[in-house]
Amino acid sequence: MAAPYRNILLVRTDRIGDVVLSLPCAALVKRALPGAAVTFLAREYTAPLVRMSPDVDGVISDDPADSALRLAAKLRRSRFDAAVLLHPTARVAQHRRYSLKHELEHNLELAGQGLGIDHPAEAAVRTEYVPQIIVPDDLVTSSLATAKVGERRSYIVVHPGSGGSAMDWPLERFAQLIDQISSSGTGNGKWGIVVTLGPGEEPLKEKLRAHLKTEPIWVTGLSLPELAAVLSQAKLVVANSTGPLHIATAAGTRVIGLFCPVVPCHPRRWGPYGPGHAVIMPDPDKVCKECRGTECPQFDCMRSIPVSRVLEQVQRMIATS
Repeated sequence: MAAPYRNILLVRTDRIGDVVLSLPCAALVKRALPGAAVTFLAREYTAPLVRMSPDVDGVISDDPADSALRLAAKLRRSRFDAAVLLHPTARVAQHRRYSLKHELEHNLELAGQGLGIDHPAEAAVRTEYVPQIIVPDDLVTSSLATAKVGERRSYIVVHPGSGGSAMDWPLERFAQLIDQISSSGTGNGKWGIVVTLGPGEEPLKEKLRAHLKTEPIWVTGLSLPELAAVLSQAKLVVANSTGPLHIATAAGTRVIGLFCPVVPCHPRRWGPYGPGHAVIMPDPDKVCKECRGTECPQFDCMRSIPVSRVLEQVQRMIATS
């Protein structure tokens, strides 16, 4: 029997992907405790994205300029009667580093344990507790105009960075993919190619351009809500393991994720969640406890993913959309 909590705080103050994969916890609370209010404590950078979740009633921004005492005073004013820290700690018996289950499922389990909520059935989790954000139509219109990406659903997004969170597919392979999609088209016609770059990834533009024969549309400097708007209207997103991949899934766009086999980065934990997405790995049957770098005979294994394999998956998903 769930405790009668009415005003609940969920805390997730780390990176974009972690935050997006925590949003279904709000849905879990709403379904188990009808009438309860759910507030998220999030970083200033991710807070605007959390506000786009239909299951979140309020967001408190974790201002880095605030002292711990000032933050505590802010939280006291809200009079929460329960809080769940969605980070595993030494006191929480969750061994996430082994990638035994998806990060989203770990989050649901932790929220459920903390609030006395029964964990939903696995089949329901996979279909009913996928990340979701709602992008307002006026934001879509203004963001597409700002980014100059063209008409809705007329383009494919390629996101070649990862913020250093995992091993990446080489830039020259991304360039070959962009050129082949641009020159040959996929499905029933040609698609515009939009390359999105996050904060700090601007140097990738010239590095990628050095390998390109065609010129994509470059999109940088967007806020997270603006990026979500652009991703929401893409026909498809191709990306490394990174936060924008999860934003795209939450915004309702299908993605192709390029993942390495190292356990802490494995798609079993960090892959796109929900139906309709695809994951491509160097060897889907290989799992490495850690990356041994140049000591590994298969280093750099991400280079073993051929462009043709990714292009075939792009064509397949476009044809069935």
